[in-house]
Amino acid sequence: MPIVTVLLTSYNHGDYIRGSIGSILNQTFKDFELYIIDDCSSDNSWDIIQEYKDDRIIAIRHEKNEGGCTTRALYSGFKGKYFAMAHCDDMWELDKLEKQVNYLENHPEAGACFTNVQLIDDDGNNFDQENHPYSHVFLNENMTRFEWLNHFFYHGNRLCHPSSLIRMDVQMKDDLFAAGLGALPDYYRWVKLCLKHEIYVHPDKLTKFRIHADESNTSGQTPVNRIRVHNEFYQIAKLYESIQNQDEFLQVFPEANEYVVDGRINVDYALAQIMLNKTNNKGFHFYAMNKLMELVRNEKTKDELIELYGFTKRDVCNISGGLDLFHVIADDEYLTTSLFYANEEGFSEEHKLSKTITMMNNHFKVTFDLENKEVKQLRFDPTEGKYISLKNISILIDNQKYDLPEVIRYHEMDGDWIDIYSLDPSLLIDLKKTTLVNKVVVEADIKYIENSKLLNYENKVEELRRKSIDNFSIKQLLSVIKNRGKR
Repeated sequence: MPIVTVLLTSYNHGDYIRGSIGSILNQTFKDFELYIIDDCSSDNSWDIIQEYKDDRIIAIRHEKNEGGCTTRALYSGFKGKYFAMAHCDDMWELDKLEKQVNYLENHPEAGACFTNVQLIDDDGNNFDQENHPYSHVFLNENMTRFEWLNHFFYHGNRLCHPSSLIRMDVQMKDDLFAAGLGALPDYYRWVKLCLKHEIYVHPDKLTKFRIHADESNTSGQTPVNRIRVHNEFYQIAKLYESIQNQDEFLQVFPEANEYVVDGRINVDYALAQIMLNKTNNKGFHFYAMNKLMELVRNEKTKDELIELYGFTKRDVCNISGGLDLFHVIADDEYLTTSLFYANEEGFSEEHKLSKTITMMNNHFKVTFDLENKEVKQLRFDPTEGKYISLKNISILIDNQKYDLPEVIRYHEMDGDWIDIYSLDPSLLIDLKKTTLVNKVVVEADIKYIENSKLLNYENKVEELRRKSIDNFSIKQLLSVIKNRGKR
């Protein structure tokens, strides 16, 4: 019986598959079987596979493309004590299996052993582009399984699948399969693995992971993958739901101690709040909102949530009304507003409040709570990165109406509308003297400046330059004019 089963997946990588097969067959650890599964490649991959006559190889070709081969039915025929995944465009250092088997043989508490990774390019050269997403993905540090679960939650997958060596009984008993997932299958497996088992990352770079220039890696940065990722994060969220032991949950999420009241915690509530308040993940947000709805509908947990957190069904309604998970509101209807407040020191980022609001029927209203701060001047920025027109501007400071504010950036009047030709439109409200301010309400009609106006405005740019008016704004405007003119 072989100690290791290696599964090499093959699909349309005839240029690389010889290097991959050779790096496996020439391992210093010899006691393995090698399954090579070709997923109906349309290139010469299958012809190359058939050239090898090694008795350890079991070669299988799919009659049609199935999009993978990690099925329980296939794995049930594997004979190895350990299981290793290999990809037809990656390679291993020759002592990879030897070092990993030695570790797992001597550390029964570990469910799997991974390795550090050397990135290579299409030509097999070391890949050293610091700004590439993969350059800092794979980690070589070691943590407890609880720390790994926390790290996965906030940072995603950091382990390289073709570097893995997994105990076969763990693979089967813990069902480390991810059917239906196309962007995050490895991430799903590793979270599931660490729910019960410790793992180890060997510090040596024993796996060579190839980065393709055309982003054809399965997890490449393509539009389809970017959409798929958010849908699949919902499945990841459900794995974290299984951590119901309070002590284990707090080891995974030490930050959840704020939800411990008199020694008690509702872990489902805590997990949902962490997902909502500490991540920007839409899949997590969707899970959290639905979980909170379940909790307030359940007779037992709804009373517990009220007792521990004062959380009611009204709070869930407020959350569901503020999460635009299905993109009901178009991007152009969102405004990123900011209010700067100053006394004698002037404006700064430290004295800034920001809110994202929606404009409805070309109108917006936003309220800022200053909590009785000393203020002499206010600067309101209605949005960022957009050319806007405003009219019917209303400023209420602690229910007192203030005169029309000063428009700081270059602007022109078009009837009642104020056209502001700046990507940083700003309004100045001068209180004349330092005043304690609690609440500021800004309201106005708003619309975006038409493309035709921006194009016509280009003719005025030279005149503005001669007058030395807002040169930075002019540069921004010219850029927008050029981009919009190409549409």
